[in-house]
Amino acid sequence: MKWNEVAKVRMKDLGMTQEKLSEHLGITPGAVSHWLNARRSPELEVIARILHILDIDEFKVDKNGSIFTSADFKNSSCTTKTINCYPLLSKELIINYVDDLGSNEADNFANEWIESGAVILGKGFWYKVEGDAMLSPTGFSVPSGSLVLFDMGRVPQEGDLILVMSKNNSELSFKKIQSDGHRRLLVPMNPRWPVDVITDEHRILAVAVESKLKLK
Repeated sequence: MKWNEVAKVRMKDLGMTQEKLSEHLGITPGAVSHWLNARRSPELEVIARILHILDIDEFKVDKNGSIFTSADFKNSSCTTKTINCYPLLSKELIINYVDDLGSNEADNFANEWIESGAVILGKGFWYKVEGDAMLSPTGFSVPSGSLVLFDMGRVPQEGDLILVMSKNNSELSFKKIQSDGHRRLLVPMNPRWPVDVITDEHRILAVAVESKLKLK
């Protein structure tokens, strides 16, 4: 079943109207009607929020956009992927709990959790980018204010975007890792920013796997 079909069945079971759902979402009933009747397609994050309101917190989405709830998982296709929520951690939280990032201790202080269908191998968390180091004059960019999902379980490879902490001043850097002979470099997308050499004074925290920019 498509997500909107699952939602309508669940709304009927709960006795929830479109008006009530719109109140929970903080949008107009008309917008909800467009989504539920497949006249418009919301972002995956919005779908996850709607299903959460309807008490469906665990589901998978296949490549055709069909939804499988927990009751369907045993018979679901291997092409499905799980939608999970990860904490949005501030710079201060990451620095203060850097030795415990692999656990859930810092998560308790997160004010926001954001959905993603990305494959996370280790501990995952979101971080809001600060500064213009990854603002490229052409092509792909990760501008200041972007939300980036990091995976602590991945081994950094050439060209990966990584989050690094300086052991000396406890500053965070978000740059691309590149090799130059025997040296490993932190390379910004913005040519106005300096290239840094990775030394023993740097601690690689995680590899970026997804980015998004919220307008509101």
